[in-house]
Amino acid sequence: MKLLLVVLTLGVGIGLGAQQKAVVPASGPAPVGPYTPGVIADGYLYVSGQGAKSADGQMAATFEAQAQQTLENVKAVVQAAGLTLDHVVYTHVYLEDINNLAALDRVYGRYFPKDPPARAMIGVARLPGTPVEINAVAVLNREGRTPVRLQGWDRSQPLSPGMLTRDRLFISSLPGRTAGGSVPDDPGSEVDAALDNFKAVTEAAGLTLGHVVFVNPYLTSSIPSSVMNERYAKRFEFGNTPARATISVSALPEGHIVYTGVAVRDLSTRKAIRPKNMAPSPTASPCVFAGDTLYCSA
Repeated sequence: MKLLLVVLTLGVGIGLGAQQKAVVPASGPAPVGPYTPGVIADGYLYVSGQGAKSADGQMAATFEAQAQQTLENVKAVVQAAGLTLDHVVYTHVYLEDINNLAALDRVYGRYFPKDPPARAMIGVARLPGTPVEINAVAVLNREGRTPVRLQGWDRSQPLSPGMLTRDRLFISSLPGRTAGGSVPDDPGSEVDAALDNFKAVTEAAGLTLGHVVFVNPYLTSSIPSSVMNERYAKRFEFGNTPARATISVSALPEGHIVYTGVAVRDLSTRKAIRPKNMAPSPTASPCVFAGDTLYCSA
């Protein structure tokens, strides 16, 4: 039986399995570490984080040109796998300066003009020699690729709240806004609002929180981890929680906490895994097995 191991810390997918295939574009910037630009496994292409340098190691002077080069580098890996950007189902964007979000969106929207993928967006303190980095997941077979939208969703935004594939749901990082459109001042209320929006995407896809196999909570210092964990634990079945990697970030586009993650469509394939003699956790399972994929916590 083939096995794909996915450790989604900071949204990065790592595939290991019998059907694994490395993908390296004919031209592109050299990786800044010991990793492959892309890996195909179990029907998906996992694209490593791409920065703003061109193949000759140069970087453009303006941020918009840097963002364009970053997306060109993502596109080069996708095309090297024989795919197009229409196969992309999820991206994860890291910005050193969250104030560049509007400029990033102007460029990003040109690359995904219709049915854009789900997306996570966070501000980070530092990146390896680039002001922006983007990693992505693409599906090899576009059959079943369906955007999930929420009632009242502004379609001018360059992302879909969720993206369904043949077997999974990729969930965007959505701010903790209330039904009235505001971000609560109270940390606990903001956590609840962010979890409500995460849940709303799963339900709009015809699933439940019980289908979720992995979650990335991203939070700033304004949200105490104890408050986040208390509210989070109430949403999932004890001992059957998703795998999870919680990351403190320097900034978010809006508010102080977001959740992004993956759910599986077939609940019968989902099983929480933990070593013998390890007590269940109210906030995270060590791993969750789903079909041929094992999702592991940080």
